[in-house]
Amino acid sequence: MNKIQKANDHIQQNKNKVSNRPIYHFSPEIGWMNDPNGFTFYQGKYHLFYQYNPYDIVWSDMHWGHAITENFIDWEYLPVALANDKAYDANGCFSGSAIEKDGKLFIMYTGHVDPNLGFDKVESEIAERQCIASSEDGITFEKYKLNPVIGEKQLPEGYLICDFRDPKVMEVSGVYYCVLSVRNVQRRGEIIMFKSLDLVQWTFHSSIFQSTFEENKLLECPDLFAVDGKDVLLFSEMPCDPEYAKDVQNTTAYVIGKMDFERGIFTPEHKGLLDYGQTFYAPQSTEGKDGERLLIGWMHRWNQANPPKEYGFNGMMSLPRKLNVINGQLVQQPFIDTKNYFSSSVIGEDVQFREGEEMLIEGKTTGFLEVVVPKTSGELIIKLNKKEEKSTNIKLDVEKNVLLLSSDYGDEGNVKVEELLTNSNEDLKLSLYIDLHSIELFINSGEKVASFTAYDRDKGKDIMLVGGESTVLKKVVYGGR
Repeated sequence: MNKIQKANDHIQQNKNKVSNRPIYHFSPEIGWMNDPNGFTFYQGKYHLFYQYNPYDIVWSDMHWGHAITENFIDWEYLPVALANDKAYDANGCFSGSAIEKDGKLFIMYTGHVDPNLGFDKVESEIAERQCIASSEDGITFEKYKLNPVIGEKQLPEGYLICDFRDPKVMEVSGVYYCVLSVRNVQRRGEIIMFKSLDLVQWTFHSSIFQSTFEENKLLECPDLFAVDGKDVLLFSEMPCDPEYAKDVQNTTAYVIGKMDFERGIFTPEHKGLLDYGQTFYAPQSTEGKDGERLLIGWMHRWNQANPPKEYGFNGMMSLPRKLNVINGQLVQQPFIDTKNYFSSSVIGEDVQFREGEEMLIEGKTTGFLEVVVPKTSGELIIKLNKKEEKSTNIKLDVEKNVLLLSSDYGDEGNVKVEELLTNSNEDLKLSLYIDLHSIELFINSGEKVASFTAYDRDKGKDIMLVGGESTVLKKVVYGGR
């Protein structure tokens, strides 16, 4: 039995044992999921592939899972697309991307070889090379007979083949370009670019972005795209070596600038954070069916506590986010039909609180909460999943222009978001998407975003708003399912 058939059989035989999956955030049918891969619109559907271990709720034995959707709420799971069944990907089909060419769907992914399976890392024995697979129907894929297509021969001196991964391929003016993450001989991260005319013959083009030696960072899962007349480069930052794990937090950054594809030069203009939470990583974008730029990310972090094993799954994706560049910043708005998916109603308008006064919304485990706060308001605390003394707390200080997120659930540290209001004449709007194990907070229609996840059992089901001195809320809206 081949590895893909074995995986699909295991899924079908065991998926009914899985429980407590999120209501409207994408999660695997069974097993472990990490990076989104091959995110694309093809033959009238959005295709999402993902790093996948169907056999356990921990990372191992990377396959590519596959699902399709039209609305990002209702998903159809498809058979496993890739399994690590060749010598060049023997220890994992790692992350990559997808592109349509001549009506076919092509996948470009990293073939990972590590004889020690990561338990005893010997860099001289590890190799990561880029491979191609194609499909006539977008479901069944055939690996290219001459894989890998980018390896030691194409990688210039000064770079390490042991950390060379995550191809994101694009087409510009009839030429295919691919951006890749790599570690240089100084053991720091770079994003480099290759080019091709046919997706199989690739040549090195340039290094388009580098971390400094002092930053101690690797730059994973690069993405490059144009939106609103600007070029945007995304990457996920991680420690360049274990010794820097306490100094470098895993984050996902964006850089707005200008990409000169012919010369292979990216000119940065502004850098920012995609998500202020600690559980948003390795996002990937695609062009939507109407030309919009959409993004989806993995809502997890590598050292996060796993869910209970009997859940049978581990990992969620964020809601898709529509991207725009507004006033030199990347703005992200949730790309689901909030109005029709949630049964929303106004809980309160022009609400004035006394010190410590509470507003309780009972029995709400999943849903949508919107709070509009005037810039003259006092402090506000929003308690989510409240149960007795436990809750996830969002503390808002409009005067200081600061928001703090902390929780009695999970093991994530405190999250701080500053400079909430970029325009002092505007009200502050908080839009919260609450699911069984996650919260996504969009501030001022996506000027800033923060994600939070926790898999604790028996979280509370109430929402409580607690006012301070002179707290005023212009509007409170809740939408449930």
